[in-house]
Amino acid sequence: MTELAHRQPQTAAIVWILSKGEDYEGGSVLGVYASKETAKGPFVEAARTIPFDLDSAWQDEASGAVHAHGGCDWVSLVPHPLITQTQIA
Repeated sequence: MTELAHRQPQTAAIVWILSKGEDYEGGSVLGVYASKETAKGPFVEAARTIPFDLDSAWQDEASGAVHAHGGCDWVSLVPHPLITQTQIA
């Protein structure tokens, strides 16, 4: 076996991805943050730019992701593992 096969998997670092878009139109990444706390202000600012009244806002219990939705516009802050090495399938 190769050295790679003998390595123990490490706990992946988590980054928080802030994105904004429209229902059925996709979206774009506004920023990538090292912590949820760091992204809190930018999330609030992005949610304020939704041109409609917010009709829902929620936090996913399992992941901690937060979302805001108004009209057809949305903002999300979602955790993702940071990939630091080539992935072998």
